[in-house]
Amino acid sequence: MDNRISKLPKFKYHPNIYNSEKVLDSVTYGEGICQCCGNKTDVYITSMYCTADIECICMECVASGKAADKFAGEFIQDAEEISDEKKRDELFLRTPGYCSWQGEYWLACCDDYCEYLGDVGYEELKEMNLESIIDEYKEENDFDFQNEWLAKGGSLAGYLFRCIHCGKYRLGVDCD
Repeated sequence: MDNRISKLPKFKYHPNIYNSEKVLDSVTYGEGICQCCGNKTDVYITSMYCTADIECICMECVASGKAADKFAGEFIQDAEEISDEKKRDELFLRTPGYCSWQGEYWLACCDDYCEYLGDVGYEELKEMNLESIIDEYKEENDFDFQNEWLAKGGSLAGYLFRCIHCGKYRLGVDCD
């Protein structure tokens, strides 16, 4: 692992944020000045849900909640309901989102948010022996499609989550 990445904050609900296959997924690698703290950074995010024009927020300001506080914004568009407001704050105010067609929709299980593992399609789920979560998704959401249409980074895209308590996998699906 790159030495600079090993020193960056970790995110409970987005554990793979620094090793995403889609470099543009959430994190930008390059030189910038954090709009929150004013420090130079070479790992940052470029967006959040707020009225300010965000171009560079360092990962430390995301993890601490300083950016959400300063810009009165959130990093996640929407999520399933849970009962613990502190967990909601951790997700919305201190966790970077992921790129999707219509905006993030974070899944939950065991009254907590799941960890986001990354983009998946039918082929990836088949390799992981997780094709059954496609049928669960279809049933829960009353949305039918051919499994083969689900493609990593495709027009019908899958987002894989795993419960941090029971280990159950869940699938989010979005389309352009």
